[in-house]
Amino acid sequence: MNRYFLSQPHQPFFTLGIINGLLFMFLFIFSYKGFFPINAKFLHSFSMIFLVFTNFFFGFLYTTFPRFSQTPPIPAKFYLLAFTFNLLATLLFLIGIWFEEALHLSILLLMVSFTLTLKIFYNIYLQTTLPKKDQYWIIVALGVGFLSLLLFLLYLLPCNCNVEIFYHLGVNFGIYLYLVFLAFVVAFRMVPFFSYVMDWKKNERLHFLIFTLFLFRSFLFTLYPKALFLFDLVGAILIGYELKKIKLPFKKEEPLLWILHLAIYWLVAGLFLGAIIEFFEEFKGWYSFSLPLHLLVLGFLTTILIGFGTRVILGHSRNILKVDKKGVILFYFTQIVVIGRVLFSLAASAGKITPTFEISATLWLVLLGMWLFRYGDILIFGVKR
Repeated sequence: MNRYFLSQPHQPFFTLGIINGLLFMFLFIFSYKGFFPINAKFLHSFSMIFLVFTNFFFGFLYTTFPRFSQTPPIPAKFYLLAFTFNLLATLLFLIGIWFEEALHLSILLLMVSFTLTLKIFYNIYLQTTLPKKDQYWIIVALGVGFLSLLLFLLYLLPCNCNVEIFYHLGVNFGIYLYLVFLAFVVAFRMVPFFSYVMDWKKNERLHFLIFTLFLFRSFLFTLYPKALFLFDLVGAILIGYELKKIKLPFKKEEPLLWILHLAIYWLVAGLFLGAIIEFFEEFKGWYSFSLPLHLLVLGFLTTILIGFGTRVILGHSRNILKVDKKGVILFYFTQIVVIGRVLFSLAASAGKITPTFEISATLWLVLLGMWLFRYGDILIFGVKR
């Protein structure tokens, strides 16, 4: 089992990502209620960005980045070293709930993991003779992930300054410029290819434009939040126009395909709806409990994570790239998780946090639990179906 489990990058990283997703959402529920001596918002944001989604991203990219570039696979000793750093960072972060110094060490280990990953990917980038704009932007996004880690570290260090600025920049860099932008780059490379779209003329400036929008947006979050809605609206228009050109063939009879289409549409919808919500927050005084951010994290990132993750788990275990009815139910359930989070924001803004908070968090736990139950034996043991 161990030999198989460590034989491909996605297996250990995905497994750690699922376990962390269950563990840290569970801890967030109790930290939010004051059971642990740690800032609940920090625990939630940092753990989700760097201990959950990052492990899924690393598992996917260590597998596919060489394929993008048509270079040899990354040797196991390198991706297992990065995985070891991520695993130790997880353990130290758990200790850090009670001893803050361990949080500093956890962040430093993750910075080492990012540095190693960036070095490996940059060497591949230099080697390939293929067009490599997508690889370039993937490396840029990972570099911003490193900067986000640094900002979180500055937030934790004692300082006679407004450390909340570091926290908000760390979250915005980590979500928009790292996770969302990276997933956007990968999705716009892979999904049209999977959909056999051959006549799409790609806007070569789109990545630069979206990155620039997210960069300005990240700084404006604290400097001038009244302008946030404009940047999200422009982002939705740019990406929506590109999707119109792609003309994705939305076919419900292909679950592994339509779940990826749905995720990309959520990117546009999340930015557009987020712009409307931000307008009402700034000009009408309504507080949404970070709903614009969660529309992207749950609607776009989680949906595409489940879609790509399932495809990788099946394809790299030599199973047929097809999901049964239980898999389709799992795909639909991703949208129930999004709806649950929307309902929480609506209820919480009216002063009724309980029980919608607990329901929303539990739906996330159920989603990852269902995914692990359905595909865990394939992921860990390589079971054939």
